[in-house]
Amino acid sequence: MVQIVFLLRFAVGAAFVSQGQADGPHLAAGVLVWWLAVVAAYLVNGVLDVKEDRANGSARPIARGDLPERTAALLTAAVAAGSLLLSLYVPGLTPWVALFLLLGWLYSAPPFPAKRWSSTCAVVVFGLGWTSFAAGAATTGGTLSPAGLVFATVMSAWMALVGAVVKDLGDAEGDAVGGRRTVAVRHGAGRARAVAAAGALLVGAGGVLAALVWAPLTLAGAVPLAVGAGCLVVQIVRTAGDTGGDRETRRSAYRVFMRTQFAANAAMLLALLLPGLV
Repeated sequence: MVQIVFLLRFAVGAAFVSQGQADGPHLAAGVLVWWLAVVAAYLVNGVLDVKEDRANGSARPIARGDLPERTAALLTAAVAAGSLLLSLYVPGLTPWVALFLLLGWLYSAPPFPAKRWSSTCAVVVFGLGWTSFAAGAATTGGTLSPAGLVFATVMSAWMALVGAVVKDLGDAEGDAVGGRRTVAVRHGAGRARAVAAAGALLVGAGGVLAALVWAPLTLAGAVPLAVGAGCLVVQIVRTAGDTGGDRETRRSAYRVFMRTQFAANAAMLLALLLPGLV
C-alpha cells in the first residue's frame, strides 16, 4: 500500500502538468524509476529497522527473516543505482530521484536518523511526499502549477503532521527498544493521539480553505481529505480509552490515515484526467 500511494502521488503530479497528454515512453519510464526509488527507500528502512520491527512483532519480510539482511542491503544498492541510471532517460527527473533517495537515507540511517524524533521525521516525510509530486510533474516535462503546488503541499502536510505521528501509536514499545524518541515514546499514546488529532483537523480544514482561496480545482481532493480527517479524529477518540488493546487496534488510526490519502489522491487524479466526470 505504501508503494502504491507513492506512485499515486507521482501520477497526480504528472497529471497536473499533462492533463492526460504525457509522452507515453517517458511517463512509463518515470513510473518505473519512481517505483524503484520507493522500493530502495523502503528496503533501507527495513534493513535499519530490524531491531524495533522484531520487537513490535512486525510482519515485514526482513523482520520475519524471509529476506536476509545482507541480501536486502545488496538489493537496496542495486535498486537505488538502477533508479538513478534509468532516470537519465527522462529529462529533469534525475535530481528528484537523487533527492528522494537522500531523504530515504536520512530517514533511516545513523548516526542521526530522522525517524528517531517525531519532529525530524515530519520534515523528512514531508519532503518524501513533495518530491513525489514534483517528480511526476518533471517526468511530463514541466513543473507543478499553482494548483499542483497547493495540493502537493497539503497532502505532504497530511503525511508530516498526521501520518508521522499515528504510525507510532501501535509501535511505541518496540520503538523505545530501538532508541527512538518519538512523541508516543516520550510522552505516551495520549499525547500522540492529541497531536495527531490536531494535525488532522488543521490539514483537513486548511486543505479546503487553501483550495477555496487559491485553487478551486483541488477541492476534488481536499474534500475527501477533510472527510477522512474527521473520520480519523473520530477513530482516535473512539479508541482513546482502549489502552490495553492489541497492536492492530492501536494502529487503526494509521489505517484511516492511509485510506484517506489514497482516496484524496485518487479523487484528484480522476478530476485531472476525467474533468467532465468529476
